[in-house]
Amino acid sequence: MPYYVVGIIPVGSTVTDEYPLVQSRCHYNVLDVYTIAEVVQDYHSNATYNRDVEYVFPLPPSAAVCSFKAVIDDDRVIKGIVKEKGEAKREYDEAVSQGKTAGLLQQEHADVFRVSLGNIKPNQKISVHISFVSIIPHDGSSPQSLRITMPTAIAPRYGVAPTNIPWFKRNGGNRFELTVAVQMSKPVTSISSPSHPIGLTLGCAEKELTGNYEPSKAFVHWGDSAFLDKDIVIVISAQGLDAPRCTVERWLASEGAEETTDAYALTL
Repeated sequence: MPYYVVGIIPVGSTVTDEYPLVQSRCHYNVLDVYTIAEVVQDYHSNATYNRDVEYVFPLPPSAAVCSFKAVIDDDRVIKGIVKEKGEAKREYDEAVSQGKTAGLLQQEHADVFRVSLGNIKPNQKISVHISFVSIIPHDGSSPQSLRITMPTAIAPRYGVAPTNIPWFKRNGGNRFELTVAVQMSKPVTSISSPSHPIGLTLGCAEKELTGNYEPSKAFVHWGDSAFLDKDIVIVISAQGLDAPRCTVERWLASEGAEETTDAYALTL
């Protein structure tokens, strides 16, 4: 089945190789039934002149984007700031008209996002960083297992492709590397992947076991980067996943918050 390509696409052009993907990686922090993840993708501009481009990517169901930034040539950072849609679009258009490199993040569908990047110059390196949070769904009818699905391309089942950008298809997949640090409230009983071979370390949330063995922790890694043509699926089984729970996250003033803030997530 052909997949819609995820990545950087030049606006108003049918050329599909001007912004090749150099490296892509994703790290998940699994905290019980919740996850915080960051996707980083590096691209290189082979265009011969300044271009406006679109970056399109899928997210797992129920995921919410909490931060975005684009790093240009390892030294200039474009950070996302939440603004009213019309105001954000006006500021983006104004910056582009002034010859500045600018970015605009928009949600095209429930799990498909689009970033507009204006005035990308020839030979520039573009690193796109997307962070998101989500509640991990149970694996089918099993109350003691969770199923993480990381989409690597936008197939028809992930939503309707935006009609105002030049979509194209490719038989190959997208280069991708994945790590998952797992910390459950009770012992992990098993971790597996029905989609891809994975490396697994039990007893700690790092690739190499250090210190005492902790049965509630694990680390998943995909050792070699490869071209993917299907989603990555990780199934985590642990004791007590069917019980109600409340998780508290504290953001301290010393970590950049205006004031110390507690966030609560209740799952029944």
